[in-house]
Amino acid sequence: MIDLLNNLFNNLKKVTKNLEAILEPRQKYHLEKFPLLKSQDLSLQQEPDYQLAEQLSIERLEIPETPASTSPELIDVKELIKQLSVEELCQTAEDYFARLTDWNYHLSKPFASINETPELLLGFSQVLQGLQILPGMAVLDFGAGSCWISRYLTQLGCHVIALDVSPSALKMGQELYHRQPVIGDRPPPQFLQFNGYQINLPDESVDRIICLDAFHHVPNPDCVLSELCRILKQGGIAGFSEPGEYHSQSPQSQHEMRNFKVIENDIDVKEIWGYAQKIGFAKLELAIFNALPLQVNLEKFADFLQGGETIDNYIQATLNSMENRRVFFLHKGDAPIPDSRQRAGLAAQLDIKAYETKLKEGLSLRTDVTVTNIGNIVWLSTTAQVGAVNLGIHLLDKSGKQINYDYFRQALIPNEDRPILPKETLNFELQVPLPAKGSYILEFDLVSEGVCWFSLNGSLTTRIEIEVI
Repeated sequence: MIDLLNNLFNNLKKVTKNLEAILEPRQKYHLEKFPLLKSQDLSLQQEPDYQLAEQLSIERLEIPETPASTSPELIDVKELIKQLSVEELCQTAEDYFARLTDWNYHLSKPFASINETPELLLGFSQVLQGLQILPGMAVLDFGAGSCWISRYLTQLGCHVIALDVSPSALKMGQELYHRQPVIGDRPPPQFLQFNGYQINLPDESVDRIICLDAFHHVPNPDCVLSELCRILKQGGIAGFSEPGEYHSQSPQSQHEMRNFKVIENDIDVKEIWGYAQKIGFAKLELAIFNALPLQVNLEKFADFLQGGETIDNYIQATLNSMENRRVFFLHKGDAPIPDSRQRAGLAAQLDIKAYETKLKEGLSLRTDVTVTNIGNIVWLSTTAQVGAVNLGIHLLDKSGKQINYDYFRQALIPNEDRPILPKETLNFELQVPLPAKGSYILEFDLVSEGVCWFSLNGSLTTRIEIEVI
C-alpha cells in the first residue's frame, strides 16, 4: 500500500513540476505587474505537503491493490505535424463528418450546448466587430464546418463562401440553410471544398476572411496564410479567434491528438505576424477583452466607474481570460474610404426653402434643396442595395404627431449613378406631392437605406409647415 502511494505522489510531483515550468514565467510577470494577485491563492511555488497527504490517504481512502500507472508523455504537436500529411489530416476531418448519423448537434450550433454557447457567441461577436463587415461584401468562412457562421453572415447580406476540407461538412451546411432559410432577399452562399493547399478562388476576390477555431488545426499555417493573403482584396481584413500559446498542452488537446490524430497547434501570434508581413499583410491588431465578465456588487461597480481598486481586479480577470484566447486581425494594404453602408460617419447639412406653403389640394410643394456631406464617408448612389443615401420626408400633423414616417423619398442625383464624396454639396429643385386637405408639418431628413436616418446620428432635420386647402 505504501509503495503504491509513493508511486502516486511521485507522479504528482512530476506533473506539478511540469506545470511550474509552464506557468511560472507568466505568473511571475503577472505578480510583478499586478501586486494584488499576491493576495490571491494562485501560487504554484509552495510544494504540497506529501507526507500529510499520504497520512490522509491511508486514513480515508481504500485504494485497490493494482499496479501504479504512469502518466503518458506529452505529445509534441510539432512532432505530430511531421508525422501526418496534409492529405491524411483532410481525410481525418472528412471521416469524422462522414460517419455522423445524427446531425442535430452540429446543426444547432452555436446553441447546441449551454456550456459552449457563450464562448462561441463572444468569439463570433469580437471577430465580427473587428472585421467591420458590411452588407454586400464577399466573405470567406475558413473552416466553415456545419456553416453556422456562414448562415449568420448571409443573413447580414454578405456574399458568403463556406470553405472546408470536408465535403460531408459542407453538405451539412447546405442542410442547415435548408432547415433554417435566411429571411429576406439575401445573396446565396457558395460551398467550396479546400484541399489543404490551394483555395479555388481568384486573386483578390474576397473582402473579408473569418476564421473561428480552425486555424490551429492547420498543419501548414504558412502555406494557408499565403493563400488567404492571395485571395484577399487590398484593404481587406482576415479575422481569427483561436486558442493561445499553450493550447497543445491542455488535457483535451492531448486527448484529441493522442486518440484521433488531429492537430491542436499552439497559436503564437508573433510567429504568425512575422510570416504575414513577408507575404503582404500590412498591419496586425489584437483584441483585448474579458470573456468572463467580472460580476461585482453595487459598491464595487461605483468604485470601478470612479477609477478605484476594482479596475485592477478587472485587469487581473482580463489577463486570466486572455491567457487561452487570441483574437487577432491581419490587414492587407490600406483601408478604402468608408461608405454609407456603415452608420458611423453619416452626417449632413440640409437646407430647404419652400416657395409657397399654402396650396390647393392636388398640387405639389415646390422647394429648393441644398445638401452637404459633412461627414467623412462616401454616400452611395440610389442603385446600391444597402447604403443608398436619399432625401426623405416624414409627414406630421400640425401638433407634430407622426402620420406617415416614410411619406416621400427622392434620389439626390436622379440622373447620375455616382457616389457623393465628403464635403460635396448638391443643389436641386424638389417637387413634393401634397396630402389631403388640412394642416401639416413636413420634416426633411436624409436616410442611408437599410442603415439609418441621419437624424439618429445627430444631423439636424428641417421642418416646413404647410396648409392644403
